[in-house]
Amino acid sequence: MPQSVPASGVPDSQYIRRIQRHSQSSLVELIASTSAQLPNPRDLRTTEGLGVYGPWALADAAWISLALGQELNRAPAKPRDLGQILGFYLALDDPFYQESPEEKLTRLLLRVAGQQFTWQVDEYSELSRAVTLLTQTSTPEPLKVIDPGWAQDVLGCSVPDYVGLARYVWATATGHPVPEFKGRFIPDMMLAPADYSGFSTLRSAADATAVLERHFVTDASRLRAAYPASPDPLLRRYGHNPLRTTPLVAGFGEGYLVPVPAAVLSKASVLGLYYTGGEENLTSRGKAFTNDLGTLFEAYVGRQLDLLDNTTVHPEIKWQGEKKGEGGKSVDWIVVFPDLVLLVEVKSARPNADLRLGAENYAEKLARTPGEAFPQIERTDRLIAEGNPAFAQIPAHLPRRGMVITMEPFHLLNTAELRAGIQRTPNPVTGKTIPITTASIFELEHAVTITDTSLSQLLLNNPPNGALTLLQLLAGHEFLEHNPILEKGWTAIPFPGHPQS
Repeated sequence: MPQSVPASGVPDSQYIRRIQRHSQSSLVELIASTSAQLPNPRDLRTTEGLGVYGPWALADAAWISLALGQELNRAPAKPRDLGQILGFYLALDDPFYQESPEEKLTRLLLRVAGQQFTWQVDEYSELSRAVTLLTQTSTPEPLKVIDPGWAQDVLGCSVPDYVGLARYVWATATGHPVPEFKGRFIPDMMLAPADYSGFSTLRSAADATAVLERHFVTDASRLRAAYPASPDPLLRRYGHNPLRTTPLVAGFGEGYLVPVPAAVLSKASVLGLYYTGGEENLTSRGKAFTNDLGTLFEAYVGRQLDLLDNTTVHPEIKWQGEKKGEGGKSVDWIVVFPDLVLLVEVKSARPNADLRLGAENYAEKLARTPGEAFPQIERTDRLIAEGNPAFAQIPAHLPRRGMVITMEPFHLLNTAELRAGIQRTPNPVTGKTIPITTASIFELEHAVTITDTSLSQLLLNNPPNGALTLLQLLAGHEFLEHNPILEKGWTAIPFPGHPQS
């Protein structure tokens, strides 16, 4: 595919004007057909030769064209034009060139990670997790709003049907054998009535369209109305792209245009459902929904830890101190291996805008989420070392390690630069700080399927500061073909006309 990258920085205004030279329909349709040819999200990190054609760049160009472009008196876009537009995107001005040398590289890396890594995910894990977390995981106490009827109220269908519909839209937009249908989804042409037999709550194209219109669809007028009046020209492209929230576009021919099909998958991920279920304009559940999701996530982590061989997994322990009124709770899970005690704290928080944009106070934000998990691990480590009676079943003579599991990746958190902002407290008994590894749930789902060694051995070999990521520790080892918990979620997803693979 043709591409051209300017030798010097490009102002955001120049990039926008370059997009506005072309009619909306021709450019966005070209973006959709180009995006449909990209590798699957899971393969993006290992794909060579992607050049300027990243989904994040294609999504940004589509957003600008839809929000600020025009249809009349504009030249049709050709592949060479799209290559030049994406080259401009790659060369856009950045705060990196204006910041102090001490922090500018770290802040740039935070922005790039938030911009690009969120597209490079494993779709099998993302979709399976959404189903098994929300429909196959139970909690010790009843949830407040995630009850048997919540999905029908909020989504308009069951969770497996919602995920299955998103998966089918993505597969159709990327793999339809008819070229003119690539990058497009037409509900009443793509599915015959018999194809809905695998769904439990969607029975027709009208049902599917209703769900899509409610959650997935936007148009140029809505994108134009929502476009920020005065975006920061240096940070605009790192912020939220509304095509991640509403990845289907109406008004450009039959059915819906799908500018970047990978965004359809993220809409049906746990993160996408987190925002959908928590939106006040869709449901009065709001904050209670996200709290319930956090409770479910904690239980889900326990399910994953139970897959580890030759271990005992203890849930959260309540403890009392020697002084009146002194007490509290331990970490969420304690895993006892024959050679190690692993203290696991679960955090459902995700990187906020300050972290994604590499704001000046990023260290302060990290110290709160997920850095606030570190003191909880350190407190539990101290209580075990001191011999608190509540922890009598935890062998105090074994070495201990800590692990923070997050619902979404906090990229780069295991680097020394970002760890420096998290205050550590040595154990008064041992005089040392407990080594702590931070990992996303994706990393844990992979780690618990290891077959050629013990996870405890890998953690014991990690440097004392926990600088290696869990994926780095796991590299080169052997694993089960599938995580059985994820596989159970995957098989529950309806996918009409295609085998479950």
